[in-house]
Amino acid sequence: MTQTALIVGASRGLGLGLVAEFLSRGWTVIATVRDASGEAALRALAGSGRLTVRHADVTSDADIDRLVSEVPEPLDLLFINAGIMGPPDMLSASVEEIDRVMRTNAFGPARLAWALMDKLREQTGVLALMSTGMASIADNTSGGYDIYRASKAAQNMLARSLWIGSARARGVTVLSVNPGWVRTDMGGPGGTIDVETSCRGMANQLAANAGAHEHRFIGWNGRELPW
Repeated sequence: MTQTALIVGASRGLGLGLVAEFLSRGWTVIATVRDASGEAALRALAGSGRLTVRHADVTSDADIDRLVSEVPEPLDLLFINAGIMGPPDMLSASVEEIDRVMRTNAFGPARLAWALMDKLREQTGVLALMSTGMASIADNTSGGYDIYRASKAAQNMLARSLWIGSARARGVTVLSVNPGWVRTDMGGPGGTIDVETSCRGMANQLAANAGAHEHRFIGWNGRELPW
């Protein structure tokens, strides 16, 4: 049976890497980008004959509604990869910048996840949201990038509420995933792993947790993170 994944936010970096990884595993993949400029790298991937590209911005209710109407069911995997870093500290941030980070990193992904929950395959479907080790309150010993940290911690909380509600009722596993410190535009050149290693590890963890019927905060390497 061919498995189907919807990967949201796939024009570059980890999203693009996840699409490449799942295509290499023989999956049918639906990938979203915000506009046509993000399509070229996806179209060039090996296996793109099994790829459908859609346009969607997670902060737009109209885009969410359209995507829900376009996506077939059932989905075996919904992976929402949306994130911006924002200003480095609270004092340098405007209210508008804070609002943009929170909508992009937390509330937009959560609203999309809620809207698409009924599309996920019962009992074995997996909903994954791209979190970060910086979302761990227990592991925050250095501070910095407070708004980004808070937005991803909020995303984790919203993911837990979603699991307690409709996800658990459908037997859908929810994963808040830390990709590691990856060499991407956001992670910078000092990252400890490359995109391919992170995406291969994340895909392995998604497969290993299908049917777990839990909400877990895990890393690309299977490490359980403290909340």
